[in-house]
Amino acid sequence: MAFMPIFGFLLDPASFRYRREDTYSRKLAEWHTMPIGVGQIIAGRLTVFLLVLVFNCLLYFGLQYAVLEELRDRIGLAGFFINLLCWFGYGVVTGVMTIYLELGFSGRDYFNYFCIFFVFGILLTALLLNVFGANAVSFFLESAAEGSWGTAAAMLAAAAAAVAGFVALLHRRINRRSFWS
Repeated sequence: MAFMPIFGFLLDPASFRYRREDTYSRKLAEWHTMPIGVGQIIAGRLTVFLLVLVFNCLLYFGLQYAVLEELRDRIGLAGFFINLLCWFGYGVVTGVMTIYLELGFSGRDYFNYFCIFFVFGILLTALLLNVFGANAVSFFLESAAEGSWGTAAAMLAAAAAAVAGFVALLHRRINRRSFWS
């Protein structure tokens, strides 16, 4: 649950300087001086995120499926895709929230909010899973073993709703924010 959200993000030296140097605010300010619209900035960032997420999900889950014979025996190839799509949907939902923070706030605020939301999200997820006696990994694997494409469809629908909602919020947020504070 904590590992999947970072699958869509590249780690480069700038990633570790958000708090100190406010890299994205500077980039956004520079892009605003060019004939690049807010929608294009958001679309570009989402495109990079989705491409990286698809590649990393295929690599991670593909290696997992190739190496673990028990997994292949339990879920089969169709189940592999169901499991992959479930986790991909989860990764998109959590990733677009992170992109909203990344582009919508200054580097210091992004770092602080991300830490707060990350810890809160993990604690809330752990609490809900404990209260309901559920386990997301087991739930997705059981759905995959049963061939339940409905679970994958629900996760992809949640991902599409999250993208649509956060893109609208981010569009408003970028238009209102100051890049110099």
